Amino acid sequence: MVEGGIYVLLISLFRTLVGFGVGVFLGIFGGWLATIFNAMMGYPWEVDIHRNIYLAGVGLGAGLGAYLSWMNLTLHRRLRAATLLLAIWGGIVGTYAGMVYAQNSDPTYLGRTYTIDNGLHYGAAIGAIIVATALGLLNQIRRPGL
Repeated sequence: MVEGGIYVLLISLFRTLVGFGVGVFLGIFGGWLATIFNAMMGYPWEVDIHRNIYLAGVGLGAGLGAYLSWMNLTLHRRLRAATLLLAIWGGIVGTYAGMVYAQNSDPTYLGRTYTIDNGLHYGAAIGAIIVATALGLLNQIRRPGL
């Protein structure tokens, strides 16, 4: 990275914005994959377990998307894996925060008992990008010039 100047700030801002966008996209994709997994399994478990599989899929996708924008290939493999797991953890925590704090639909709306709201995807991306950005900036401060 270029030392000094406005480029350092612009690159960090660009990585954060791109990570948020990719995190939302992969969070939606992870939700689709979790829904397909639940349908292929035939819904053998309770509804709460299937909902948690969906929420974990959204968080996993959002965490992966946020990690990709701040990925550093110069780190040791274990440190990269730990960074990835922390970003995924941030995505899953953000998904549950989005479920709690986002605007929810009426349970009887159009006769559906459970509706999926985009607050989950945005919460997952926000949680994941906060963790990934914090770890990325910490790495930039710790090892300037890389």
